[in-house]
Amino acid sequence: MDTRGKMTTVLKLLNRAYGRPKPFRASDPVDELVRTVLSQNTNDRNSLSAFAVLKRHFRSWNGLIKADTKRITRLIKHAGLANIKAGRIKEILLEIKRREGRIDLTHLKKADLRSGLEYLRSLKGVGPKTAACVLLFSFRKPVMPVDTHIFRVAKRLGIIGPKTGIGQAHEILTKMMQAGLIYELHLGIIEHGRRTCKAQNPRCGFCALYNLCKSKDKRLYHKEGLN
Repeated sequence: MDTRGKMTTVLKLLNRAYGRPKPFRASDPVDELVRTVLSQNTNDRNSLSAFAVLKRHFRSWNGLIKADTKRITRLIKHAGLANIKAGRIKEILLEIKRREGRIDLTHLKKADLRSGLEYLRSLKGVGPKTAACVLLFSFRKPVMPVDTHIFRVAKRLGIIGPKTGIGQAHEILTKMMQAGLIYELHLGIIEHGRRTCKAQNPRCGFCALYNLCKSKDKRLYHKEGLN
């Protein structure tokens, strides 16, 4: 089975196990950028809560860049690493305004994938996952954001090599996946990583992808999962 065929099979099995992800409405790209920065090194509940607090306290992102960084830090403290994230978000928004004349990223809709990624990655504090999230969820660009769950599952399935770095994984996974399947695969693999293919004590005895898994430890985990 070639890689694309394997990914189609993976998606079918994940949809059968967890249900097909709901279609999404494209998000505002600046909102998506801020939300994704907040999500770094924390869970969705904390980051989404912090994002909601920012939206309530500032009528626009222009209001945020005029605010004292200490105030922003207090507002997002439950997202973790608040000092770093507050300064990072403010600096990113200021740089976008400096470049574009306003805090707006809609021009990236017309950019090709490489140019869009390069622009976002040139903003200090924006890594490959954050840039990919903006392009996928705001513009439906065919790019795979790779978080820790996707990175782990892809290695265990043998889709990427054991020595592949997370930066390389973004490019490799984007190239090998059918553009129309990236959104569902992204959400499906994350769900699988959270619920079944966990970093510690994966539940291999209940794994929908067990027969596709290349992990050398899966039989051991399989026995544990059945006990």
